[in-house]
Amino acid sequence: MTAATLGTVLLAYLPAAITPGPNFVLIAHTAATGTRRAAVAIALGVVAAGGLLAAVAVFGLGTVLARTPWLATALRVACGGYLAWLGIRLWRPPRPRPPGDPAKPTARRGNAFGRGVLSNLTNPKAAAFFGSVLTATLPPTEPTAVKAAAVALIVAASAGWHLSVALLFSSPATQRWYARAEPALNRVVGTVLVVLGVILATTT
Repeated sequence: MTAATLGTVLLAYLPAAITPGPNFVLIAHTAATGTRRAAVAIALGVVAAGGLLAAVAVFGLGTVLARTPWLATALRVACGGYLAWLGIRLWRPPRPRPPGDPAKPTARRGNAFGRGVLSNLTNPKAAAFFGSVLTATLPPTEPTAVKAAAVALIVAASAGWHLSVALLFSSPATQRWYARAEPALNRVVGTVLVVLGVILATTT
């Protein structure tokens, strides 16, 4: 029974994880235009935030938001604003590099992990999955050990997928292709993030 429950959780999580969204965009963009190290740090931040969201959902702490609608609204507006801010940043023209700087930009490693955490915490797709699908596939009557195993399984699957994205898009061939298409892709990706942010902030 335990194996069947965990299998159901995994089958429910995988489609949500691999469907492109803000996390995928952020990791792929950083990997293709920055450094592999920064992309991996962002991916690990996404994984850590996903583990936190899963634990919150599985162990019932999400009822706090249900009992305080104003807090849920404030979080939704803040999350939407953050997504829109990320999108607007992509529309800005890149700053020229000083003479002698390498062609590849230097990523700010210190905040890469934090950007990954924020990206997943403000991801409406993640909120929808952990707030509804996961709680539906893992009943509250399950033993604590099963709930902990489900969280660990989600973290492992998330790490496998998001780290793969970071490694794939940081390959030299992908970076060369992305460099040619970067201006147009930035505008498309930026527009998508702004739209997602506005929808999240205004949806009741």
